[in-house]
Amino acid sequence: MSPTLGGVTGPAQRATLPTIPRQRDRAHGAAAPAAPPSRKVRLATAGAVAAGVAVLLLGYLRMAAATPTNSDAAANALQAWDLLHGDVLLRGWTLSDVSFFPTELVQYALIEVFLGLDSNVVHVASATTYLLLIVFASLVAKGDATGRAAWARVAVVVATLLVPQPHGGWAVVLYAPDHTGTAVPLLLAWLIADRRGGPPLRRWWPVGVLLVLAVAQMADPLAMFVGAVPLLLVSAARLVKARTWRGPDALLLLAAAGSTALAHGALALIWWAGGFSVHSPVAEFSPVAELGDHVVTAVTATAHNYGAYLPDLDGPVALAAGVVNLALLLLATAAAGATVARFLRRGGDGDRVAEVMTAAILVNLAAFIASTQAGDMGSARQIVTVLPFGAALAGRVWGDRVLTAGPAARRVLAAAGVVLVVAFAGQTVSAKPQPPEASAVADYLVAHDLRYGLGSYWGSNNITVASGGRTRVAPVIGPDVRSFRWESDADWYDAARHDARFLVVDLQHPRYGTVEGAVTQFGPPVERHDFGRWALLVYDHNLLVGLPAQCGGLAAATHTHCPPLAPKLPGAGLLE
Repeated sequence: MSPTLGGVTGPAQRATLPTIPRQRDRAHGAAAPAAPPSRKVRLATAGAVAAGVAVLLLGYLRMAAATPTNSDAAANALQAWDLLHGDVLLRGWTLSDVSFFPTELVQYALIEVFLGLDSNVVHVASATTYLLLIVFASLVAKGDATGRAAWARVAVVVATLLVPQPHGGWAVVLYAPDHTGTAVPLLLAWLIADRRGGPPLRRWWPVGVLLVLAVAQMADPLAMFVGAVPLLLVSAARLVKARTWRGPDALLLLAAAGSTALAHGALALIWWAGGFSVHSPVAEFSPVAELGDHVVTAVTATAHNYGAYLPDLDGPVALAAGVVNLALLLLATAAAGATVARFLRRGGDGDRVAEVMTAAILVNLAAFIASTQAGDMGSARQIVTVLPFGAALAGRVWGDRVLTAGPAARRVLAAAGVVLVVAFAGQTVSAKPQPPEASAVADYLVAHDLRYGLGSYWGSNNITVASGGRTRVAPVIGPDVRSFRWESDADWYDAARHDARFLVVDLQHPRYGTVEGAVTQFGPPVERHDFGRWALLVYDHNLLVGLPAQCGGLAAATHTHCPPLAPKLPGAGLLE
């Protein structure tokens, strides 16, 4: 197994594997448990934690706002807006290849209760999602530890997630829904499995795991590969080693398999009832000759997600934080290796949750390397779940070692903590909030009472949201102008209901339409206004009349002629 994927290259030694201390029975001479902390101590601790959460939320909100809201993010805000106003099935909507329903779309809708239809919804959602990652990863890392051991495990998680890669990293972990938030329900599922039989689910805990995994897979097909599949594989392996088909592992195996069936059935039922459609994810095996490059991409992308990609870091503080993050990445890699070695030696009596997270990391990286998803650094989002899973795994496996560190090691740990705190503060201060993409166009349209039109995809939904819904821009694609069945509502292209009198052209991306193509198709505009990257063409007739459509890979005479888009299982394209 590759060291990059957390494997081990030789036989494990018992002395090298971390041991989670267990409480001994008092009858065997163990000291009496320490008295519980006083009420004042508990209140002070709760206050300190609340203050820390508030500081983190403020910092991550500023970092999130430094990435301009684009059309993808704005589409999620528009879908949530429709949910909030009673369209719970999103009738007529065609989403991307990830629905984010009902997870982050419901989150967006809740935020819109307070903020309305506004670009800041995207930033608030991104910051709260990342904060939830820290919280749930900390709870999973904590496990059944208490006292100082629990705090040590949580500290490892917070340190790992505290300082993201500046700028490019913000666009991955602190931006619109794109797999980062998928880790939240998965961590919740691992938490339920870890605390099985406890409140509030008690004997119903397998149902809780099944439902949470199903919701995650409805929202994001990636959850099948980094959630259901790893849980199924680990549960099956533990059952084989234990030579039994009963017990918690059998229930978890059934929950994993059942969750995929339930998720796919729910999406099919929504589609059958006239609800939204979702495109099938692109799933293709990569040529063997490209696998070496994909391994390099996986390593650099993982470092990027960990805030440890040193070539992109400037300044001594950022570099120092990058080195600390790199050490934390290596710690997570060692935790994965130790977990694999422990499983091979002990079988079914190891740490089930650590084994599942290790399997999830390995499956995610292996699928990334073997597929065509591995591209530039932007593809780092495809393996972003490695970050919270690795953080929780490192805290769970190694956190207790912090308590036994010697004086010199503690000084090093304290210095590393100071570096991370200073780097976080620096990123918070340096992050500059940016307006939504094409916001100048939105301002002009509202000021001149231009209420309905078309726009190149990257200048469409974002303009609608930036205007607070006062103007609607339906997305189109080129090179000749066509309606676009991607993050759009079929109703937007109905010429009997809407009168589109302008076209926003993205001058940087001709594949979404050009000025020349628009003139050929619609005739010369009565007005043209330029806003840097964007050209606004104003017409005196309805551009929706006779507008052709692009229905995924198919062209159609109009949007209503697009064929139905039935849901498919993730990875089904590999069998076609």
